[in-house]
Amino acid sequence: MKLLFQSDDYGITEGVACGALKGIRDGLIRNTGLFVNRPSSKFAADQIKYYPQCCFGIDINLVAGKPISPLDQVPSLVKPSGDFYTSGEIVAKTGISLMDMNFDEIENDPYPFDETLIEVENQVKHFIELVGRKPGYIQGHSLMTPNINKAIKMMAEEYEIPYTMDVLEKYNFHWVTINWYVRPFPVEKQLETDVEDGLMKVIPEVLDHEYSFLISHVGFVDEDLFRCSNYTVIRVKDLFMACSPRLKTFIKENNIELITYDDLK
Repeated sequence: MKLLFQSDDYGITEGVACGALKGIRDGLIRNTGLFVNRPSSKFAADQIKYYPQCCFGIDINLVAGKPISPLDQVPSLVKPSGDFYTSGEIVAKTGISLMDMNFDEIENDPYPFDETLIEVENQVKHFIELVGRKPGYIQGHSLMTPNINKAIKMMAEEYEIPYTMDVLEKYNFHWVTINWYVRPFPVEKQLETDVEDGLMKVIPEVLDHEYSFLISHVGFVDEDLFRCSNYTVIRVKDLFMACSPRLKTFIKENNIELITYDDLK
């Protein structure tokens, strides 16, 4: 039995990056993806170099902060301020729910393919500039329209980077049931959520599958996080789960191997 334990949004803020590093160092995280367009991205990229046990990928971020591309190359992706439209603003603007905004065909995709492809490639190039090598994997963030999916797949092929969705499908990964992330997810609800207890109830699922996938969003909370994400307090609870002695004991007693995308190449 093999478990791919992944934490997303690395580098969205410095606090989130530091929390993820703790989750790698003291916990079970073995895969994390960088936001390359944030003020804390360079700090995050510099720090991950001390954690070779972690597969370091890229989260293509089109909903938080500013694009890597010149604004005149991606005008449909940004507000007058030059910031990306948030996922909530995209839903409000299009009337398409996040549940419907997926890989399937939708009318009037809010992400024009040509502009999306430009930004996806520039984010990959910027990752290489920051890290000195290609990402260990590539995936989308928050929402996934057909054009976003197409652009990521194209760049994954061009740069020969594993695309998470293709890898998970190829090896028939079981997604561990994570049912405590809700939208909207007010802070009060996040405070009530016991991530460790919730996971311990469902983690036995991995015993019935050769490959399982566990996704998290660990981090420490800092002021910047409240300005760019609705996932705030829950990240600290995810981190506690990732470092949980109970979870570590379960992993060890059942001979579950923690793997990375590098192990699947």
